[in-house]
Amino acid sequence: MSVAARSVVIPLATNVHLAFDTETLRTHTAWRGPSLNLHGAPYDGAAGGFLADFTGDFIFTNPPLFPWAGGKPARNILTDFPSKPRFLGLSTRDGIRTLIYELPLDAEEVVRVHETPSVQWVDGVAVVVRRFELSASYMDLEFTAHMEAGRMTTIGQNAAAMGILRGKDVLLTAFRGRPLLGWKPATGQADYVVELLREKDGETETVPRRITGDETHAVVHIPAHRGEISFEVLSVVCADKAEAERLLPKLVPAKVAPPELVRVSEPPANKPTNQAPSLVVTNAPAVREEGGFRIELLATPPTLKAPVTGLDFLPNGDLVFCTALGEVFIRSEPAEPPGTRIYRCFARGLMEPSGLRVLSGEIFVAQKCELTRLRDTDGDGEADFFECVSQAWGFNGGARQFAVGPVADKEGRLHVFLDARGSRWEVPFRGWDARFSRAGKDFEGWASGFHAPGGVGSLGGAVFVTDNAGPWVPAAKLIHVQESKFQGHPSTQPSLQEQFKEPKGFSAPAVWFPSRLAKRVAGFAVAPESWGAFDGQVLVADGEGDLLRVQLEQVNGEWQGAVWPLLKNLGLRASRLAVSADDKLYLVGSTDGNTAALARISLPTPLPFEVKSVKALADGFELTFTQPVDTASAAKAESYEISQFGYRHQVVPGVEHDFDGAANRSSMLKVAVAGVAADGLSVRLNIPHLRAGFVTGVRAVSVRSASAQPLRHDTFFYTLNLLPK
Repeated sequence: MSVAARSVVIPLATNVHLAFDTETLRTHTAWRGPSLNLHGAPYDGAAGGFLADFTGDFIFTNPPLFPWAGGKPARNILTDFPSKPRFLGLSTRDGIRTLIYELPLDAEEVVRVHETPSVQWVDGVAVVVRRFELSASYMDLEFTAHMEAGRMTTIGQNAAAMGILRGKDVLLTAFRGRPLLGWKPATGQADYVVELLREKDGETETVPRRITGDETHAVVHIPAHRGEISFEVLSVVCADKAEAERLLPKLVPAKVAPPELVRVSEPPANKPTNQAPSLVVTNAPAVREEGGFRIELLATPPTLKAPVTGLDFLPNGDLVFCTALGEVFIRSEPAEPPGTRIYRCFARGLMEPSGLRVLSGEIFVAQKCELTRLRDTDGDGEADFFECVSQAWGFNGGARQFAVGPVADKEGRLHVFLDARGSRWEVPFRGWDARFSRAGKDFEGWASGFHAPGGVGSLGGAVFVTDNAGPWVPAAKLIHVQESKFQGHPSTQPSLQEQFKEPKGFSAPAVWFPSRLAKRVAGFAVAPESWGAFDGQVLVADGEGDLLRVQLEQVNGEWQGAVWPLLKNLGLRASRLAVSADDKLYLVGSTDGNTAALARISLPTPLPFEVKSVKALADGFELTFTQPVDTASAAKAESYEISQFGYRHQVVPGVEHDFDGAANRSSMLKVAVAGVAADGLSVRLNIPHLRAGFVTGVRAVSVRSASAQPLRHDTFFYTLNLLPK
């Protein structure tokens, strides 16, 4: 079981590991034995696995309390700083893993901390070394190195060391470095509850464990200092006090290197000679056509054994994508030799990311636990600084607690959408759109009521997201996200608890996806200008191997529109879409739910006979076609079948109703007049009794083009939220 959902696991040696909680800024576990087994390889499609138990022996643990305090006199460790401390990220530069965070002293002053764990072997015994580098601090600080069950004991006559008598051993802890450091140990009676997290049947559950008995706090006192300082805290398990006293003289005298806080950010003096390893693929794409569309399934390295969950393009045109196994790859197409594709692993070890975006040339990845900016600070082609942009939302390790995004709005702020499935009200911001600056500041819940967000994007600065059916969400939908709008699904705090138990009402989406058209939707992209008639329309992956087309319009200031099928049987289950600089549509996902897949689609010329777009009228619709229609067939009112149905806000999803409220039924309407334009490219349908607030199905089964071709897709569904005034 886990005591922290947001953990960074650092291997110190083959069989020595350490786990750091990025919320409380504490090393919560150090152990000997195998590392965590998060996911097997190849990826087996199973959700979660990030709360896996490990097999081994504890070196030490720390309960979920913030270990730092500051002030004159120093405050109790249970007292927070004036404002919340912030985890800044992890550096892996030069193979050294450094945890970076800051401690605010007041509204303006912060202390930057670099904590670098390692292991030192003394007489065959593993000593965990935590090196600290601190920027200047005008106040005294205290750091709780250990909170362990047991009683305090002295080790020799050395003031730099102390011991904790545990049940079967002694935990020796010592510091070395700055000479003015001092211990402020205390032993008292513990009586509190620690919540342990575990997964059961795909869900996360909390198991309370009560801690009682003797407990010793090993607290290091750090005096105020004008410049940067460095020191180390040592922790080693000894069989008894005698062994601790024997080892201590071999530990404390060692010198501590001076602080180098700039090491992880300054460019290297010389360009590195080590370049990130790459995988070369020369296999030609598998090509097929459907309705004139050219679909290329791109060859990928055989080692890519997980679904692709995010993609975008770098400024130089290279494609960058992430996988469910937490890897980030960059795909390039060098001019020489022709036909060569190079895949380079840029990052690994992320927590099941569900989105990736390139902003101003930088790669942002939405992990389950945080939004991370990936940086290559030493220029070797591989990320070495995993900068935490924000982790201000709640996360307790749930298998389905995905974070989808990011997307930037017209003000430049980032939005990340948080999956609400299996959530508990006390875990904040589940089911919310979290908005914050690119620097991670000004975090706020922008909108709520999302169930299982599938993909995000921006249309002219307006943020849109797809969401999927479930309790209180009757069907998949495309939503124009607006401040404070509630989308129907129970959301956790800061929503009211009553609204979480039984939500009231929902905002109408821009487009509903009826289940007969798509049971699940994922990512989307905006068709580029070169796509001609479809320019500016939204291309949506339906999650089952098909592609949908959505045309939006603003009616009375609100977005609404129509949806059609575009392509069937793509050859992959697409999760994300993006358009390249040469206007090719790229799709990524998996071939069988487990294996990575990339595809590229080119538009046919000319376009097949389709309804290009739909415009809502006060008394019907105007349909525009990609080719001139046959006037005789298009002018017949009987050529069109019109139906309307709505959705109710209820626990059971998928229930459609007619005008009278009858479940699983539609109300049938008739076209009174079908007027064909002189150029044959549009038809106006007058439909009496058409109602706003319903989805309108239009089937033009008998309409033919001027060259006698039937419509490639004769049915669309228009979400008629409003009739034009």
